[in-house]
Amino acid sequence: MKLNNGFEIPQIGVGFLRQSLLILLLCGVCFACNAPQQDGKKTDLTNENKNMTNGELREKLALALEDMKAKAIEMGIEGVATASVLNSGDTVDWIGEMKVVGSYCNWKDGYNLVAVAWSKCGEVIVTHADSGDPNHQTITGELGYAGGAYDEYEGCKLAFAFSGATSEEDLVVAKYGIEKMKGYISGK
Repeated sequence: MKLNNGFEIPQIGVGFLRQSLLILLLCGVCFACNAPQQDGKKTDLTNENKNMTNGELREKLALALEDMKAKAIEMGIEGVATASVLNSGDTVDWIGEMKVVGSYCNWKDGYNLVAVAWSKCGEVIVTHADSGDPNHQTITGELGYAGGAYDEYEGCKLAFAFSGATSEEDLVVAKYGIEKMKGYISGK
């Protein structure tokens, strides 16, 4: 469209309008979730009876990952350890951490160990079962490798994985991490 002064305004496409509408919608949802209620208190969509705060869980994850690293070193393997936890009462806000043990990539065989470890972790989050189950039909984003472990403890959902060794060794390290995390959650 051309204005009287000769300045031209470009046409706005339908795709741009859809993106703008989506952004506005998302901003509105974020605002609504964080807006104070009439009594002045912030809306909390999570369970108020959590065992511990997300910050405390993140600290416990870091400890469990250090334990997984020590276990991998003890076993003489390298790779990437990943750990995620969903706090008691939460439904979507997983907390995740990662620890590199020696190397984050197997350059010789062409494996991005970070991507594989997080894929295993993602698979167990969705399936609520250890990764690599031959009876589970993988979906886009899953690689179907064994080495991810899942458990639930004191209301928390735990998804741990290791990538860098054999699937069996990876699973040993992942399960070791879960057991250590359970101890940290219970205070033992």
